[in-house]
Amino acid sequence: MSSSAANAADWHELFKDPQDGRMDASAWLLDRKGFLPVPVIITEPAVGYGGGVALAFFHRKPPVPGAEQSFAPPSVTGVMGAATENGTRLGGLGHLGIWRNNTVRYTGAVGAMDINLTFYGGENFPRLGENGIGYNMKGWATFQQVIWKLGKSDFWIGPQLIYLDADTGLDEDDAPPIFEQLNGKVENLGAGVVVQYDTRDNIFTPSRGLQSEWYVREHWGSFTQDFDYTEVDGKNRWFLNPDPKWVVALRLDTNFTSGDVPFYALPSINQRGIPKGRYQGDAVLTTEVETRYDIDGRWFAVAFAGVGSAADSFGELDNESARWAGGVGGRYLIARALGLQVGIDVAKGPEEWAFYLQTGSGWGF
Repeated sequence: MSSSAANAADWHELFKDPQDGRMDASAWLLDRKGFLPVPVIITEPAVGYGGGVALAFFHRKPPVPGAEQSFAPPSVTGVMGAATENGTRLGGLGHLGIWRNNTVRYTGAVGAMDINLTFYGGENFPRLGENGIGYNMKGWATFQQVIWKLGKSDFWIGPQLIYLDADTGLDEDDAPPIFEQLNGKVENLGAGVVVQYDTRDNIFTPSRGLQSEWYVREHWGSFTQDFDYTEVDGKNRWFLNPDPKWVVALRLDTNFTSGDVPFYALPSINQRGIPKGRYQGDAVLTTEVETRYDIDGRWFAVAFAGVGSAADSFGELDNESARWAGGVGGRYLIARALGLQVGIDVAKGPEEWAFYLQTGSGWGF
């Protein structure tokens, strides 16, 4: 056999799962320390269609001698760049560090942005109609977080830091005078604490367990004038496995801000099928249910639906219209050893259709 044929055979075996003989990237990602190329096809209605590429590098560390051994997710480093049809450009570097036999987890990212978005009013601005006001935000931001596991429990706690440095400007010359406040220089430093309870069987594509994360952050900075505001963010996901073929997942997210909140920092409904930033307010509540059906151990069918509300306070949520969205999708188990699935979702919201490429859970890691 020629060397080229032998190499081709080796590559074929590298991406072949010994259990079912089907395509699997576990050995490439973990044993060969390779990377997972993820096409970035952007269909987020808030910024329009676009694309780019992301590379995810998986790092599996050797077990700690003498330590109690259990499955620990690998550390992941990612780099990405993308652009969309409305002129938005993004680039960044991120790292998920799993340290000290999965008792310390670090999440960090830094990125540059030139984003064209739409503001629909709220807080100190009049609520706008369907078209909103276009604006641009250009600058850079970073996110840093470290959490420690509390003994042998499933609780984690640690500090969090966010920093944003950007310039904002209106895209429209004939906007009402009050919206001139959207022009300015942004400097925003946020610091706080995160408390997490995590019993998920897998951080990438869970099938069982509960993840409940609560963030409390204080923000200081300036945008046309100095500001100071508090942000509370709760993310809760339940994953149930009532049958070997079925996974049923529930999501309940809540966001609340108080103080002098800049327009760009107002929470918004975050749900597939609804443009980010479309429905904003000081108080946001989002619920969603997702079901996943195991077709043959490699392919999975997904269906999801949810509802969200945004208002200027929690007391006013009942007075706001509920925003429904839902859709269907498909997944392929690309790395059995990681429990990592990839796929696509198609969703319909109150105004339009959208589709999303997914790596791992549609709700993030």
